[in-house]
Amino acid sequence: MATRLKYFSVAVTDIHAAIKLYLELLGLKQMTEIKETHWGFRNTMMGDGQQAFLELIEPVDPKSALARFMKERSGPSNPQGEGVYIIGLEVDDLRSALERVRGKGGKVTQEPQTPDAAWVHPLSLRHVLIELSQAKK
Repeated sequence: MATRLKYFSVAVTDIHAAIKLYLELLGLKQMTEIKETHWGFRNTMMGDGQQAFLELIEPVDPKSALARFMKERSGPSNPQGEGVYIIGLEVDDLRSALERVRGKGGKVTQEPQTPDAAWVHPLSLRHVLIELSQAKK
């Protein structure tokens, strides 16, 4: 069972412009350095200075899942395909949560380097990518 919202990610085409926009409009502070990931995007966490809860992510690999997602979502009212990409939830028991998702027909992705997290495919949850992570004991 999900215990709390951990963070959400917003896909952007220009991470530096997005950092400035979220600071100017919402007062959110950049709380981590911008770093590149093995998933083909760069990211930074934003928050209130105490807690980070919004991740800005920009694709750097045009073949990445993020780049494909943004291309598929682009249209007349959103030509760049920007917007919410992932919602991170903590669960009290990751293994049980994954058994439940799979038992109900959901598709899950896990990676050996992140044993305390898994991702529920967007087609399993009405086009929303969900990260489930084990709550800290």
